[in-house]
Amino acid sequence: MGLRTLADHIVDIAQNASDSGTSQAWLQIEEIEGQSLIFTIRDKGRGIPKNLQEAVLDPFYTEKVKKVKFGLGLPMLMFAAKATGGEFHLESEPGAGTCVSARFELNNVDCQPVGDIAMALFTIITMNQDVEWHMERSLGEDGYEFSSSQFKEAFGNNCFTVPVKMKLILEVLQDAEESLGG
Repeated sequence: MGLRTLADHIVDIAQNASDSGTSQAWLQIEEIEGQSLIFTIRDKGRGIPKNLQEAVLDPFYTEKVKKVKFGLGLPMLMFAAKATGGEFHLESEPGAGTCVSARFELNNVDCQPVGDIAMALFTIITMNQDVEWHMERSLGEDGYEFSSSQFKEAFGNNCFTVPVKMKLILEVLQDAEESLGG
């Protein structure tokens, strides 16, 4: 499946948000080094009807049209978080959007590595230029935040499709992550 790190889970759930028809999405990552990592992704997309909220946690349920029908993102995230002694929450309302959050206990033997957060943020912000992402990242007392529109202001509206500009965005994110010691 490829969800080998917590950063991979973040990208997977962000893809769900991007696919939800939302024009805005929010990502918050809070980490206490060596102790816990919590991430929350919220969108204003289609939402999930109450009667399907339990079904979407079944690994064999999907609403995507494809030959092999597996929707493993949410079930795998829930399993991975709970395996560490953490938590998983899903809140959704049709027409109002969805909020997914997961807490991982990083010192648990069953916890996956955190992974490359800068690359995850880069992947998310460039995956769909029609979604305005608002992102916050903290590690202990330090942190940074940004939005898609800030990158567009700094590098131009085509910054998510022009390779040279995309490289600059990745470098900004890597520098921000390094400033946290990540």
